[in-house]
Amino acid sequence: MAFSQSDGRVVWHNLDFANAHSSPVLINVDGQDQVVAFMEKDIIGVDPNNGELLWSHPHTTQLGMAISMPVWGDDNLLFFSSSYDGGSGVLRLTRVDNKSNATELWQNNRLVIHFGSIVRIGDIVYGSSGHGGPAPFTAADVKTGKILWQTRDLAKANFIFADGKFILLDQDGYLALAAPSADGCVSSKLRQAVNSNN
Repeated sequence: MAFSQSDGRVVWHNLDFANAHSSPVLINVDGQDQVVAFMEKDIIGVDPNNGELLWSHPHTTQLGMAISMPVWGDDNLLFFSSSYDGGSGVLRLTRVDNKSNATELWQNNRLVIHFGSIVRIGDIVYGSSGHGGPAPFTAADVKTGKILWQTRDLAKANFIFADGKFILLDQDGYLALAAPSADGCVSSKLRQAVNSNN
């Protein structure tokens, strides 16, 4: 569904995919705006003006649990990842003769982003890979799916990239800075976050 920002009215409602937990993301494919959304059994692209389905690609998980947001690159590569036996992959999106195409470049079940941040810098995607056990901070080549490195210096983390460094807050409450590269990640824990009960 799409809603008017000024008064909340429904602008359009279309399609009938079972929903998942991920938030949609707006991208531009060869000059056309598209909304990409993780649904229960598919990842889809729709026209934001009317909800018309432009493309779809199957992606199944246990219980339809697709949570993390897809990540778009200027090279028309769409990275997506989920836990619950979903794994990660990259689609190359193109438009030819006003028709959108989604071609899978690779799929990798070793890289699983349960929830939280995924950041792409150049040809490398970064995220905490894992579900119920350890979730090492991981770097992978976005074009091939090859795992470049992993580190357990931090627990599962949310993070942003600013001024050449990651600012991370992990699930154990540690705030950290990390300098990423293709060869590894040098991190320093700044402090443990203050317990909200204190």
